[in-house]
Amino acid sequence: MNRNKFLSLLGLSSVGTLFFSARKKDAVTLLTDCNDPITPTVPIGPYYKDEKLNRIDITEAKKGTPIEYIFRVEDKHCIPIEGAIVDIWQCDNDGHYSDFEKENTLNQTWLRGFQKTDKDGVCRFKSVFPGWYTGRITHLHAKVHMNNEDVLITNFFFPKEIENEVYKNPVYTKGPNLTTLKEDFELSVDTDTKRRDTLIMNVTKDMHDNLVAKYTIALV
Repeated sequence: MNRNKFLSLLGLSSVGTLFFSARKKDAVTLLTDCNDPITPTVPIGPYYKDEKLNRIDITEAKKGTPIEYIFRVEDKHCIPIEGAIVDIWQCDNDGHYSDFEKENTLNQTWLRGFQKTDKDGVCRFKSVFPGWYTGRITHLHAKVHMNNEDVLITNFFFPKEIENEVYKNPVYTKGPNLTTLKEDFELSVDTDTKRRDTLIMNVTKDMHDNLVAKYTIALV
């Protein structure tokens, strides 16, 4: 399915049209048969753990603005992929990750989990909007696994106006994230903003005024 059509059905518009490789200076255009951008990669970072947590709600007792993530996984021919494992992890409202000694969070499992896509290639998670930490713009980590192999490792980002609104909540004690793309240690190698822009989720509010973030993951 064309990404524009899918997002239109969800009441959203498309994001981006192409991206630049993080490791090359030359532009590389990778598109699906529907002319949608293949989802670009972002390095895994230091805080991944395979906790094997098959769950929709990854919040546990963490505080923050509620958000629902909805992902659709499709192949380069725009066909939805059933049974793909989407594994996500994020920091909490104060910028910390669970289950790491240096974060003082060993044996805690909040804000981590995975789901398998259904026949329409879709899976959902309930969470809270992530906080931030020095050196990174606000982000959500994700892996996609198929046939016991990682087929994608990336980040997802948020519209700045949504982010700034969320960070007015006093639960987010650091306030707005002022980190720039040039300061982001994973994205600073990019020559422009296209990779980041392609990975921005479409965020709206539902009838109860809760945040809903949607993204179509297109695989090579």
